Amino acid sequence: MRWPKVASVRDLYRTSLPIPYAGGTYPPKAPPQIIGGLLAFESDWVSGFGKALLEVLTAADRDERLDLGCVAAHGIFCRKEGGDGYEIREKGKPATAFLFELIARLQGSATVPMIDVRAYAQWLHK
Repeated sequence: MRWPKVASVRDLYRTSLPIPYAGGTYPPKAPPQIIGGLLAFESDWVSGFGKALLEVLTAADRDERLDLGCVAAHGIFCRKEGGDGYEIREKGKPATAFLFELIARLQGSATVPMIDVRAYAQWLHK
């Protein structure tokens, strides 16, 4: 199983400009890695979050890999912070756990880069 949509989003052109503030200008911030995820109510897999899921997740190449996911009826999976494997959580309230994990990962990105809006507007003149 592959997730080419994740790779296509990660491959999009993104911009960053210097960030002006009252005391001067910060240099452009590099855009952070895009978080790839999956959210579903149910899974047709009999094993739910078993060995088959881990095999599929770890077989994906770097650009197509999923970082986190939730199947509300079964649990959540998260790529470990160092990128070495996955953690699976099958107990508790999966949708809420997924939301908190997503928020925590977004917080890790901190301040978003300043977008070069004019770079995106150039296509209007083509």
